[in-house]
Amino acid sequence: MTTEALYRLIELPEEMETLFRTWDAERTPTADAELTARLLDRSRWDEAVKELQERIGEDPDHLGIMWEELRIGAAQWPRWQEKGIPEEIYRDTMAFATRYLYDGKAAYGHWCFTAGWWFQRHLAMELFRLGSLEYERMTVEGEKRIYIHIPTNASLAPKALDESLEKCRAFMRAYYPAWAEAEIWCDSWLMSPALRRLLPEGSRILGFQDRFEVRSVDAENMGAVGWVFPGPKKPYEELPEDTALRRKMKAFLLAGGKPGWAAARLKGQ
Repeated sequence: MTTEALYRLIELPEEMETLFRTWDAERTPTADAELTARLLDRSRWDEAVKELQERIGEDPDHLGIMWEELRIGAAQWPRWQEKGIPEEIYRDTMAFATRYLYDGKAAYGHWCFTAGWWFQRHLAMELFRLGSLEYERMTVEGEKRIYIHIPTNASLAPKALDESLEKCRAFMRAYYPAWAEAEIWCDSWLMSPALRRLLPEGSRILGFQDRFEVRSVDAENMGAVGWVFPGPKKPYEELPEDTALRRKMKAFLLAGGKPGWAAARLKGQ
């Protein structure tokens, strides 16, 4: 697949598509074959993405790394074809980049890509968007697991969750049969028991939580703050209160509360 075809497939904003097409014509990618191989290897991709950033140099909005990674993503399309994975799943998975562009603009006021360190999972075919949710294949202490990730545009409506989970099982049976019966986990601030104090009964987040049994909790973890209040860091007093969750989270933080983080296993497996 050409890069231009990928830009259109994932519906990049016109401004960004124009910029990247210009770079296609004028720039030479810094990710050679050897670095690309490391970027696609889970055991080495952390070091590889740091090296890629160093090679790119000044890249304040991280659009340079996004351009390089999309070129890698386009080049991986034959691997998807070899496995017979539909283009629709490839599109939905790679559209992670487009979503993060829009999320970045909403949070910072301009186009930026803050997930260059995470996109390797999608490029390496370790993480897939299947309906409302994303699913990552991982091996933890020798045990195959599938970890759920919740995109910012995910629907947590019960029907959407059921359909996504069904798609996950069908996908693994069809394309990764060794993972067909792997346990499904979620390691996220959305699993934190502290949310019970912040969200009302009937909350879709709590309904999502109820599908899981918590196995470990990091009560001191403050990672939720960046997810609930994305963008430049601000003193708690200056955090917005434009949603019910933000109002309650702000009051909770000002009172010294810690939102926490938890790892949980899907019930009924």
